[in-house]
Amino acid sequence: MSEPEAGTTLALLPIDLLRWDRDGRGDLIVACIWSDVRPLRGAAGLLDWRLCGKLSALVQAGRLTGADDEQLLLPTGGRLPWRMAMVLGLGPSHGFTIARFRAAIERLRTAARGLGLHDVAIAPPGRDTGALPARRAAELILAEARAKAHAGWLRGLTVIDTLAAHKELVDLLPPPVPTERRPPPPPARSAK
Repeated sequence: MSEPEAGTTLALLPIDLLRWDRDGRGDLIVACIWSDVRPLRGAAGLLDWRLCGKLSALVQAGRLTGADDEQLLLPTGGRLPWRMAMVLGLGPSHGFTIARFRAAIERLRTAARGLGLHDVAIAPPGRDTGALPARRAAELILAEARAKAHAGWLRGLTVIDTLAAHKELVDLLPPPVPTERRPPPPPARSAK
């Protein structure tokens, strides 16, 4: 697997707010949470921080539990370069399977498509606990993007993961577009 679906751009972002502010783009940022891991960590923890503790407040109030099949969509209010944020519940952290991963991506796809959101940044499910290797997680998301039954739902995919994981994913990026080199301008002539 070396290229995303035709028309889909692929980018990588670290779990770093400064880089999110500088390089983030798109419609939707997605973070996943477990029902048995507190405090929120990884991308979910940074998302919570940037949203002034809104996710933590919802967790404390029992309105966000991380249960499998749970999803929450909220506006970012200009606090992030994405218009919307989605939190996907993954259930308990133990026993995480490829089937649960695929179910989370399917929930994302259904919601994004229904809302007309096509440029998505996601911290892949299971990556914050190492339940799934970075390469396998990215390949599963790209396979979903390329599935003929769901073609066209994703224009841009940004994978949010650690810098170490990016080393495993860099060959999935499209080759850089060569820039045209122009010869230097001729020296200025002096007026005589």
